[in-house]
Amino acid sequence: MQTLEGLKRRIKTTSSLRDIVSSMKTLSAVSVGQYEKSSKSLEQYYANIELALQALLQTNSIPSLAKKNFKEKVVAIILGSDQGLVGKFNKTIANFAFDYLKQNNVNQNDITLIVGGKSLSSKILAMGWDINTLFTMPSSVRSMITVAQKILFRVSEIQMQQQMGEKDFSFSNDKLKLFIFYNSKDEHSLLTQNVIQLLPVDLDFLKNLKNKKWPTKNIPMYSNNTRKNLFSEFMRQLLFVNIYKAISLSLAAEYFTRMISMQNAEKNIDEHLETMNLKYQQRRQTEITNELLDVVIGAEVLNSKKSVL
Repeated sequence: MQTLEGLKRRIKTTSSLRDIVSSMKTLSAVSVGQYEKSSKSLEQYYANIELALQALLQTNSIPSLAKKNFKEKVVAIILGSDQGLVGKFNKTIANFAFDYLKQNNVNQNDITLIVGGKSLSSKILAMGWDINTLFTMPSSVRSMITVAQKILFRVSEIQMQQQMGEKDFSFSNDKLKLFIFYNSKDEHSLLTQNVIQLLPVDLDFLKNLKNKKWPTKNIPMYSNNTRKNLFSEFMRQLLFVNIYKAISLSLAAEYFTRMISMQNAEKNIDEHLETMNLKYQQRRQTEITNELLDVVIGAEVLNSKKSVL
């Protein structure tokens, strides 16, 4: 049976653990707000990119880049977490991504995987999939730009290889399909899985931009010689925004999941502490009672001896 002192040490250790869990819950809650705010901050930037593309399309047709024997290529970006304490966060998005690809009859050998998160990568490798590129998820809002740029650069490298070395950004290349899979938190605070096809770019989206009325009387001027390069650059920026937004929403969902995990852990610790404190009080009361009985019995023995004398 555990001693009273040992039980006291357990209570102290458990209380310290509760403080750590509580701090992690608070930090996770703060992080959720930061990443959700960073996602919303993209709205104006995205609108400016749309205006830039609209200006290029106002008086000209949608640029058409030549296709020269491109090899079939499917690139899947899957975003997860580097750390644990997120429940089924990584397993859920991995299963969702692979189920989606299989349902669309994509051969596993034709897929190039770009994975975000070491914890997610271990799940994917255990499922028998090969990872082409692994990167660490951002640890702060400031580092999200760097990670999004790295992913975009890797996609550009893959596209150049697939296009036989051509450097132009082929937004309409139907032989290269680029998907991004990520978790997000919906309006009911439930974890949802999402997929966006980034390439080839939806031509209906560009047609709608072309037919959209320009907001002012003056259309920005540009040189026809630079139109193709401008269009290519703005399409890259459009990709960057979508990747950045997916990262921010995934991180918000990750920290939300961790916050819920810490909240449940905190509840379990409180219940455990309550049980241990009750046991401590009962054990202490028992020891006090036993000590009092020893005193009473000792006093009675002494009184009996005095009576005999």
